[in-house]
Amino acid sequence: MASESSYSINGPLVMPFANVMNLPYPEKLRATQLAGFGGLSLHPHEVRKIVASGISATDMLRMANDHGVMIVRLDPLTAWNPSWLPDNMPPEYVPGHDIPSQEFFNLCENLHCTYASLNASFPADRLRFNEIVDYYAATCRLGAEYGVTCDLENLPMWGVATLKQSWDIVRAAGQSNGGLVYDILHYIRSNSDIETLRSIPGNQIHVVQLNDGPLQLAEGVSLQENCFDRLWPGEGEFPLIEVLRVLGQIEGLNQVNPEVFSPRNKGKTAEEIARLSSESIRKILDAAEISYNS
Repeated sequence: MASESSYSINGPLVMPFANVMNLPYPEKLRATQLAGFGGLSLHPHEVRKIVASGISATDMLRMANDHGVMIVRLDPLTAWNPSWLPDNMPPEYVPGHDIPSQEFFNLCENLHCTYASLNASFPADRLRFNEIVDYYAATCRLGAEYGVTCDLENLPMWGVATLKQSWDIVRAAGQSNGGLVYDILHYIRSNSDIETLRSIPGNQIHVVQLNDGPLQLAEGVSLQENCFDRLWPGEGEFPLIEVLRVLGQIEGLNQVNPEVFSPRNKGKTAEEIARLSSESIRKILDAAEISYNS
């Protein structure tokens, strides 16, 4: 437990799919349990593969329950609009992200999962603002039929680049099950500002993804390369403590997790991933004087 603080995490800490993506499903659960996290997010294509291997959604839920873990989020839903195909990713990216919305929400229903992260992977000049709003609102309405909250994530290398843009879209869509993903990497790389974050009601931020890195990218490193090569919270220059305190002030510390895509995670055991995930996030929460359930 962190030291006394005015701010606290809402609910349990969450293991993001990125940290355990190289582990089989039972080891994902074990890593989450060893880290002391109560929630787990999963990639929809991982779920599709797990089910195809003979482990049913019912089995997945039973196994998660045995480890004291809830599957809280599927991440990401990418093909939520007809223009979703990116123009700056390798060919293998597409078949890993082409699950249509209907199948995605069916997976959510089968796993009793009530949150979805939406990526706007289309190029910045492909859709007009009102078109994005319309597609997002339609996706929210479909998600509502399954009891799923649809959280839009800004990603600076794609069509919804900044935190302000994502918040403008969510507000314009006006859907009761709409919301935001806050990822500090994308916040930094898109040059989003702290006043924008302060202006957002915290109950509209449904997940907080923490990681670290240099404030300025090294010459020749692209946004998409950096997106998949992150540091653990506390290993870089990001203003994590300032951001956490602002999130605390607006009551936006929801589904907090250390999302670290990194090639260095490949080959690590469940024990190693659990230790890195747990130690990094608890250290930064303690430094920010944010309380949490241990």
